[in-house]
Amino acid sequence: MDNLLNDLSGSEWLYWTNTIYPTNYPLDVTHQLRKTHGAIKPPELMADIIRFFTKKGELVLDPFAGVGSTLLGAALTERKAVGFELNNKWVQVYREIQRKFSIGKHGIQAGVEGRRIQGIMVHGDCLHELSELPQERVEAIITDPPYGCRHRVEFNRETNFSMFNPGEEKDFGNLPDYKGYLQKMGEFGREAYRVLKRHRYLVLLIGDRYQNSEYMPLSYKVAEVIRAQGFKWKGLKIWWNQSTQRPLKPYAIKRCYVPNITHQNILIFRKE
Repeated sequence: MDNLLNDLSGSEWLYWTNTIYPTNYPLDVTHQLRKTHGAIKPPELMADIIRFFTKKGELVLDPFAGVGSTLLGAALTERKAVGFELNNKWVQVYREIQRKFSIGKHGIQAGVEGRRIQGIMVHGDCLHELSELPQERVEAIITDPPYGCRHRVEFNRETNFSMFNPGEEKDFGNLPDYKGYLQKMGEFGREAYRVLKRHRYLVLLIGDRYQNSEYMPLSYKVAEVIRAQGFKWKGLKIWWNQSTQRPLKPYAIKRCYVPNITHQNILIFRKE
């Protein structure tokens, strides 16, 4: 039977359908540059996702590109890639990585002796840049958007995240409340549906939140607004990377249960 989606074998395909997704990716050679952003993903993780949802040579789009983890994953897997990023600081970090690193036999390596990292990073607002793309242009949209609103307030005290764009109203992470954030995610989903080819996939990495003494399943709220744009929600994978696990914090210890949210949800949608 022809494989219509990717280049994997049947056993590789079956393995990836497990909804529990523990990994142990070590820090890669670009980490020192990329960690200034804070909210970064291992390029190897993005490469794994890209391998499942595309074939070699196909085009991957990341509308919330940050410092380019998805674009690096695409380079590792010999896919074309375009990223949109609102903050020019992160665009420049990615371009510095392009100048200083290449793809070698064992992955990303220092120096330019290997295969060039050719992913295109565009400095701009994702909603505007998406609106400029032709209909049904890309084979996959794989991205790690902001996890809700008021990032400077909610994240700064508990993590090393520094992906803020001070005073930038177009940054989803700067929105004043979750209602506005979900509305913007709906606008994103509508444009994503338009530019994605039929029967192809939108993959979102979304972390849940804990707010006002209550667990907030943000990933499920986002899934509902994405479904409202026409996508079918095909499933999720619960991802946890052991090697970069931060120490557990004693939230309300010996008083009441408060979770250390160490996982993220990989939400998988299909345009049918």
